[in-house]
Amino acid sequence: MKRLKVNMHGHHITQWIQKIPWKSPKVIGSSMVLLLMLGGGAYYYQTTTSAAYVIINGETVGIVSNVSSAKNLIDKILADKGAALGVTAKTNDKIEYSSVRLSNGDYKLLPEENLKEKLAVYIEGFELTVANNPIFVLPSQEEINKLLKSYQEVFAKSDETNQVTTVSFQEEVGTISVEVSPERVITYEQALEKLKQGNVQKEDYIIQPNDSWWFIARKNNLKTSEVLAANPGATVDTVLKPGQTINLEKVSPYLTVVSKGTRTDKEIIPFDEVMKIDSTLASGQTKIIQEGSDGEKEIKYSYEQKNDKVITKTILDEKVLKESAPQVVAKGAKREPVVVAYSRGSGQNSSGLIWPIRGRINSYYGYRNGGFHNALDINGSQGDPYVATANGKVISAGWNGNYGNSILIDHGNGIMTRYAHSSKLLVAAGQTVSQGQTIGLVGSTGRSSGPHLHLEVIVKGDTTNPLNYLR
Repeated sequence: MKRLKVNMHGHHITQWIQKIPWKSPKVIGSSMVLLLMLGGGAYYYQTTTSAAYVIINGETVGIVSNVSSAKNLIDKILADKGAALGVTAKTNDKIEYSSVRLSNGDYKLLPEENLKEKLAVYIEGFELTVANNPIFVLPSQEEINKLLKSYQEVFAKSDETNQVTTVSFQEEVGTISVEVSPERVITYEQALEKLKQGNVQKEDYIIQPNDSWWFIARKNNLKTSEVLAANPGATVDTVLKPGQTINLEKVSPYLTVVSKGTRTDKEIIPFDEVMKIDSTLASGQTKIIQEGSDGEKEIKYSYEQKNDKVITKTILDEKVLKESAPQVVAKGAKREPVVVAYSRGSGQNSSGLIWPIRGRINSYYGYRNGGFHNALDINGSQGDPYVATANGKVISAGWNGNYGNSILIDHGNGIMTRYAHSSKLLVAAGQTVSQGQTIGLVGSTGRSSGPHLHLEVIVKGDTTNPLNYLR
């Protein structure tokens, strides 16, 4: 097809415009329509604004200035949701946009907070499971690996005195990839703190007749100190009333770290007490001739440990660093036996002492393992309180060789009681105590195989079977 070449110069255009019949009704009408169209278009653009609708899962949720700004806003929301965890959140919502022009009066931008509420977001995390039970969700598998290693090191970390050979978990540990809300995901630091604290379960307990703080602890397999800690402001002397409600907090570990190795420790060698009869002293009177002093030894042993509790211990080597020196005590010769009786304050006589603590008897008074045991060993947990068996005056309270932290109370009429291996003493020498008053806490100090209360009843200077006096 042959192109038509048009070549119009300025004077030709002028001649063409002069030839237009401007007074013609058709020309006038067409000009008016064109002017109206141009004016209407200008007015439309002046009174409207370009915008875009945001549509989530088929629901129009608001207006944004343009599609690009909407996408940027959603990206910001997802980034903010995962920022604290070091990740970016995601969404499965179907998000669409529709470009429009709105009258200036209808142009109200969608607030970011409103968009957050409409947007369903999730984190791709990893859930830690123990024995197939879900525990925590962390942002990544790397965070879980770091968490497990750090928790093992809480209980099993090699140093100069502790050579750890194996570390494992008693329970089956696993991880699962999950999609969860950001609120369910915690950081490595938060998870480690929760593991250290253990699984705390709170419950109410209603006081029963004859309950005591110690008895409540025993019934619920807790320590007295743990029961008191769950009830701020309470002490062992706080009165309990039947029907009253108190709090109990039972803590169990989420994970059990099993470790084996060899450890080197230093231990005290408690001094022995040597008794010598001195006829110049009155019957039952004692006098310290030579003060005893503890020794020290270094022991190397292999062990198996679960969290912070040693399950098995085998001595591999033992070296005495300092010998102990015995305490020599002179004692007046024994006179004829006497009948023991003392007043309880009611004007009547009684040959009974109350039990200082309730528990099974680990070792009775009498011969055992080729030797003679001059006391009752009553089972108790570390920190359990015990009480005075009767009114009296504290003769001594402090460290006493094999006895560890011990208390000696004179009840008058030739009767004394001794309480040994305490973790803490709550009275001092010279103090007057009442029957049932808390005087110390159970422990395992001195020569002791574990937490218990060693109770001696001493009559006219000689120990006797406590069971003959306890009621």
